[in-house]
Amino acid sequence: MDHQVLQEEVGRLWRQHATAGDLEQAWQQSDRLRQAGVDLSHLSRFFRPVWDGRPLPGARVWLKCWRGLGDAIHFIRYAPPLRARCARLVVEAPDELHRLFANLPGIDELVALDEGRRIGPEFVEIESTELPYAMRTTLASIPQTVPYLRIEPARRVPKDGTRNVGLCWAGGDYDARRHLALAALAPLQDVPGIRFWQLQRGPALAQIARTGFRFENIGDASMDVAATGSLVVELDLVITIDSMVAHLAGALGKPVWTLLHADPDWRWFRHRADSPWYPTMRLYRQTVPGEWRDVVHRVTEDLQRMPQMPQV
Repeated sequence: MDHQVLQEEVGRLWRQHATAGDLEQAWQQSDRLRQAGVDLSHLSRFFRPVWDGRPLPGARVWLKCWRGLGDAIHFIRYAPPLRARCARLVVEAPDELHRLFANLPGIDELVALDEGRRIGPEFVEIESTELPYAMRTTLASIPQTVPYLRIEPARRVPKDGTRNVGLCWAGGDYDARRHLALAALAPLQDVPGIRFWQLQRGPALAQIARTGFRFENIGDASMDVAATGSLVVELDLVITIDSMVAHLAGALGKPVWTLLHADPDWRWFRHRADSPWYPTMRLYRQTVPGEWRDVVHRVTEDLQRMPQMPQV
């Protein structure tokens, strides 16, 4: 089979199996490319499989968190089992994540992200999003113990019985289908006994002034990941789109409701309201592509049923 045709077929079948939760079949599709000798040299070296997950006694592994912040947070869960298969684990990640990753078991050294760095031959190299494939993850073997990340609380959220809920409505530019306008979340403000905190980053913060949405921390500029995490650990619930904030709240073991567009990333699978990756997460899926009203309606109803919190 022509290699271009093979890559297209593998891509289609891979997503079909992965979104169905049949990860074993998805990895077999990935194996087809390797076994066929498909030339991947045109890809960035961080997209090329370089390690197949077999134990590497005495070897050093260089784990590069090359993709987005949310992806890095999601896949860093593999650091402890990865470290069990090698002698030393170096993690290359954005500086913004170092405080969050510093106490994660299994990491011997954290280094700054450097696209131009040349990795020495003494290291086996892999990009973090390739770890489920390298480790041959199945639904039953997903590392799902939470929290796997920990951070000190900001100690700014009152514990007076009012429910404290964080919101994030937009993410990066990678897939705009994930985003919704803050105005679409207006029905949430009609639920009594809720104190809202914004967890938003970037240009979408400007929507707050336009909508008049009531947030306790309206004066906060875009918080870095650590500051966001310090606030998240104090909240009773996070409501967010598929974003870094969703992965952060899940990794910290906080209740999180994630709003998904109709054709989300494979990690959210299909036809599930829960996430095998994050035991504290609930998924709200679009039933009509691009239509968020039904999603917000269901979230509002569930928020109304959320019990009041005890005073501390």
